[in-house]
Amino acid sequence: MHRGARRRFRRWALDAEVELLAPARGSGLALNASVGGLRIAVDTGVPVDHVCTLRVRTAPDHETIEHAKVVWSQARPDGYVLGLEFIAAPSL
Repeated sequence: MHRGARRRFRRWALDAEVELLAPARGSGLALNASVGGLRIAVDTGVPVDHVCTLRVRTAPDHETIEHAKVVWSQARPDGYVLGLEFIAAPSL
């Protein structure tokens, strides 16, 4: 089975700034997106299974706050690449 066979949703390139707000603070860029999540490159690592709150800015006047679980993480020389799965906002 090839890697792409695991994918539930089609992915597309996304040019967006990302700001991690919790559980750690950091910044980076979205690399691609799907209905189910994002792949991002950031300067701060977040462990697998942690839930992140992040701000995604797709244009100077358009941003959203998203909640996503880290499903995989890969350290790179200049930061981290994270695979995130969208979840509903945590209840307070």
